[in-house]
Amino acid sequence: MPDEIVPLVDEVNNRLALVLLRGKEIKGYLFNDKRELTAELNTEEKDREYKQILGQTILDNQDFVVFLTTKNRRKFASSRFSFNENIVEFNEIDLDLNNEKILQTADYNNKFHVLTIVPKTAIINIYRFNDGKNYSKFSIDFSDHSFVNHKQKTENLYDMVTTNSGFYGMQKSLDVVKIETDNPTTLEIASNPTKIYKNKNYITLTFDSNHSITQIVEIDLNTLKGSVIDIKKAMDNWEYKYKNSNSFLDKGTLYQIISTRRAFHLKAQKIHTGEIINEYSAHENEKIRFKNSSIVQTGGTFDNHREFEDTGKLLRKLNKGHSGIAVQNQGDLKLISYGGVLDQGTSPSFIPIPMPGLGIPIAGLGAVTVFINPTFFAYQSYTYTKAIKVDALFNSKFEHQEGTITENVFDKIEAFEDENRISPAGRTVFKLKDSYILGNYDAYKKTYTLRSFNP
Repeated sequence: MPDEIVPLVDEVNNRLALVLLRGKEIKGYLFNDKRELTAELNTEEKDREYKQILGQTILDNQDFVVFLTTKNRRKFASSRFSFNENIVEFNEIDLDLNNEKILQTADYNNKFHVLTIVPKTAIINIYRFNDGKNYSKFSIDFSDHSFVNHKQKTENLYDMVTTNSGFYGMQKSLDVVKIETDNPTTLEIASNPTKIYKNKNYITLTFDSNHSITQIVEIDLNTLKGSVIDIKKAMDNWEYKYKNSNSFLDKGTLYQIISTRRAFHLKAQKIHTGEIINEYSAHENEKIRFKNSSIVQTGGTFDNHREFEDTGKLLRKLNKGHSGIAVQNQGDLKLISYGGVLDQGTSPSFIPIPMPGLGIPIAGLGAVTVFINPTFFAYQSYTYTKAIKVDALFNSKFEHQEGTITENVFDKIEAFEDENRISPAGRTVFKLKDSYILGNYDAYKKTYTLRSFNP
């Protein structure tokens, strides 16, 4: 049985390399755009010190390159997978990040990028790899912009993306969640106040710890330049300490939720032009008109699914926890889920799973990190969701639409696993072109199976 499964997707040529790791043994299987097996690779890994995968890129000769790091992120290397030569070429990389923390990795224009934040500054460094080992360094300084935290005090960018950790809070841990807008996003993930997105050539950070504004840092991987945008939040007539808020970025539009004990407000606004597309409000004593579901509470210890219609009850629960909003594109419509999660310990019915900002670092578990396969991490979060939420359908003008909420692809995969008692051994979920792939190992048949699901 493999210890780890690493899917490597070539989005340009629609190829898939499936790498199975077992001890020092490496087996690789290459599939073409017709899902036909075209090549295999068998070799042994030279160095198990580098146990975490940061990302991948594709070379001009169609070889796959995987970038690796040690658990403490002090040393770096790459492995070139050549199915033509039946080899895995290992290269150590002369890269010293000192105490910089990795914010994001991105494969853009067949070049691998590592984005880091320099401690106690507003400097983001970009390391661009032209091949499997040689890189160029670029820096963007955002110190000319003031960032404001949840206490309405000015902080540098480093403090905005980190949180105190370790004994007596003497260490700093990254406090950012990675969002892939193609995947369904749970409110547990969306309720984190600091998010990072990749959309084509843009890497975007959003900050919502401050309840007066959403602060946006945008980095263009084409020009290697950055900008900062502030989007004001609604309900500024309410006293700051009674407000709760968050946002979600999708295709250049920022969707914000802000709530108090008496009301909540949704707003959609273009981040580059400032155009407000539309907005909605609901108060504690009135029914929510812009929804397509009941208010649903999931994750209870004894009752996993409860429904109600009381807006006041929703507001009281949001006021005790973290609000969130998430957007899924479904054809011409957008399924928008809004609500949130409660603080750990607020209620025995809510026991949040470990997630960045609420328990574990962004890296993830084992070799497969959120950098290399964010879809699997999104799916794991989805199948263990514990939140209170409302689902609603909107068109591109943020106008509410009548209709029935249909199951998404994660619902389909979860139902299939439950009905067919799929073994969790070697399980992975990843995106391949327009489909989602579920992989698992059958120990009895000694086979690894890939199954395709349409969104």
